[in-house]
Amino acid sequence: MKIACFCKQVFTVVLGCWVAALSFVSIVFFLLLQYWSAPISPTEVKKNSVLELHIGGQMAEWVPSSLCSFNSGMSDLRVIKRTIRQATEDNCINAIYLKLSYLSAGWATLEEIREILLDFKKKGKTIVAYGDNYTNKSYYLASVADEIIMNPSGYLDFKGLSATINFYTQFFENISIKPIVFRIGDYKSAVEPYYLNKMSEESRRQTEAYLSCCYEHFLSNIGLSRNIQVPDLKEFANNLSAILPNDALHANLVTRVDYEVEAKKLLKEQLHKLTGKADPSFIHYKYYAPTKKQTGVVNKIAVVVVEGEIISGPTISGYVGDRDFVKTMQAIQEDATIKALVLRINSPGGYVLPSDNMWKAIEELTKVKPVVASMSDIAASGGYYIAAPCHYIFAQPTTITGSIGIWFLLLDPTKLMQRIGIERDVVKTALSADFLNPRTSCLPSESKCMYKMLQTSYETFLHKVAQGRKLDVEQVKKLASGKVYTGRLAQSNGLVDALGGLEVAVAKAAELASLVGPYDICYMPRCKTKSEQLFSYITGNSNVKMEAFAAVAKEYPILNQLKMIHNRQPLQAMLPYTIDIE
Repeated sequence: MKIACFCKQVFTVVLGCWVAALSFVSIVFFLLLQYWSAPISPTEVKKNSVLELHIGGQMAEWVPSSLCSFNSGMSDLRVIKRTIRQATEDNCINAIYLKLSYLSAGWATLEEIREILLDFKKKGKTIVAYGDNYTNKSYYLASVADEIIMNPSGYLDFKGLSATINFYTQFFENISIKPIVFRIGDYKSAVEPYYLNKMSEESRRQTEAYLSCCYEHFLSNIGLSRNIQVPDLKEFANNLSAILPNDALHANLVTRVDYEVEAKKLLKEQLHKLTGKADPSFIHYKYYAPTKKQTGVVNKIAVVVVEGEIISGPTISGYVGDRDFVKTMQAIQEDATIKALVLRINSPGGYVLPSDNMWKAIEELTKVKPVVASMSDIAASGGYYIAAPCHYIFAQPTTITGSIGIWFLLLDPTKLMQRIGIERDVVKTALSADFLNPRTSCLPSESKCMYKMLQTSYETFLHKVAQGRKLDVEQVKKLASGKVYTGRLAQSNGLVDALGGLEVAVAKAAELASLVGPYDICYMPRCKTKSEQLFSYITGNSNVKMEAFAAVAKEYPILNQLKMIHNRQPLQAMLPYTIDIE
């Protein structure tokens, strides 16, 4: 007995020491991150300077905390755009050296960066682009440059666009799980990967439609920048005849095949010819990025970023929680200095209930202040649901939107449980007391109830879109059924008011608020202080776990599907599958 007690005490002491050591290491690690990610002091800009703009990795709409900005694989869209705009007006900056690497970003995001780069060129300034390799996305940005240089051992991935969808039907058959599918809308194909082995005709038609629209836009803009006819560009892609460096040079897609050191020499030579001045100074954009100055302006326009799937509860990394969002809307409504709101949406949708809660918060705000929606890469299903009540909606031509429909999925694990030797028995006080739990199948009365729930939510969705867009419900029905549109197609159908990025949305919000003088733009919710971040880091690392999961799930998409099933809610307003146009 004494030996057992002694062992127990030793174990308790060892466990306590281990927990204390782990906590200490976590705190030290966090503080080191804070030190390394501390804001970089801006460097003095000399005349005849070149802005080094390195764009690569994951592009985020907004990186609000220094902890996130430490992640070198993440680029802040807001910082990049703000930096280019300031360089455009800065007489000391004569050129941009645009270094591009692998870029994980949506086409609407790229459109906004590209438009600002074109504004830079309109000022008579020079852009030189360099890449070891170019993907479709990185080349889309590079195509605006005066000189496009590619490494002799690199390649240009100019082969057209594709949208790939994974189907898991055979996988679930192999593990003896039967999906039970409910959906409203023939084009609401989010559940197709669970019971089909290829796209339905409806899904294929809509995918071909928005993919073709994006491709034509992509080729037209490249053709204008490079002075190449669109049919010639299509031939390059179809024949893979511009992949290798010398072939790309011959096709006029790049202007030079050389190494990075030679690219910088070329830029210096060009600036010397233009200005007659000595070698330019290169300044990295992270050292040049301006800090926000206090202007003393009272009036503000708030920008709230909705990025990720919509869920119930608090906002966490990669997800937007309705609880925090509603609080932000209430704070904006009560703040007299905020005259209007721009809702920046980059979301494929999510659960119906939190989407509806967010819709209500926006609808209440529209009664007292102008609200403008700015759609980024994706604003579909639940993402469109929350855009519907806004006074005005902007989208980029390549934004993915629409997908007005509802679905739900149950899984029957009976055969799997039998195979692995698990038996189940249940006692219930009513016939459907275990409804929505994993079990054999749905009774006719249960299926009828589920479709009634879906139909009710679908009708609500239709009426709220009709109300917000000032359309008849019958008109909305023709545009619904889960159909997906590009921003350009959505505009032609009345789901979007105009094409444009975040800047034009802010200007429209100022116009609707009748702001004639200067105003500030404030992103909400505010960034956490260092002490708040430390407290969050110590008390829970849910964000870290979610980011780790996201990194793995990117390589293994089925993990996202399984997570979505595990975290199922009664109804989903989610984009049909995961759309990633490459």
